[in-house]
Amino acid sequence: MISFKFNLSHARAVRAWHKWFYPRPDASDAAGLAVYFHCAHRGKVPGFRRDPKYTPLISLKKSEDDIFAAFGKNTKHKIKRALTEGMIFSVESSMEVLEKAYNEFARAKDIGPMDKKTLKAYWPKMITTKLTHEGEVLVVHGFVHDADLKRVNLQWGASRFRSTDDPQQQNLIGRANRLLHYLDMLYMRERGIEVFDLGGYALNTTNPELIQVNEFKAGFGGQIVEESTYSSLPLMLLRRTKAMISGLRKEL
Repeated sequence: MISFKFNLSHARAVRAWHKWFYPRPDASDAAGLAVYFHCAHRGKVPGFRRDPKYTPLISLKKSEDDIFAAFGKNTKHKIKRALTEGMIFSVESSMEVLEKAYNEFARAKDIGPMDKKTLKAYWPKMITTKLTHEGEVLVVHGFVHDADLKRVNLQWGASRFRSTDDPQQQNLIGRANRLLHYLDMLYMRERGIEVFDLGGYALNTTNPELIQVNEFKAGFGGQIVEESTYSSLPLMLLRRTKAMISGLRKEL
């Protein structure tokens, strides 16, 4: 279990918490500003709002051959091809590399940039990997790492897929992303990590893009489990207030 503390910019004496992999929320946090990610408990907890979280978990307590054998046929094929294309795996020590890669990915996808405050808080408990080809970074993965639970969670992933219109380059990047997931698993396994979390699954979605993401993740096997995200009610109230104020500012 790991915790991250944040001082609110508009009230520095007030602290908010991100808590990961706790069995269930602590009752003492119900009156504060706290969010619990990936709780095993799935019931109601007084003082908190629960949101179900589905995610594929892959056991790394297997041989390399057995891990690979669980992959789908298409995933295996693309990984085998990528292994012949001169891609280089490395562990990244610079927080800025992950931030830059993700923000470029976010701009291409027209989504919000990475929250730097969250990244800085998480960084000491993160493992970041990347895959390069001919000197160019193609894919970066940032994992939250709980050493005691021997679990990693893919928190941020970024590729250059949307940064090019060249179909051949897009196919190369797609293969690189699959290969990096596989090499991530082998690297984590060597470090004694036993649970590899692919970072979420959109259960029963009808969104075509999310369906594609689900299919991509399903190619690695694993078991889809239901966990919980719990947000304290004061935190929910603060979020609604901030959203309302932001909306009023836009109207003025």
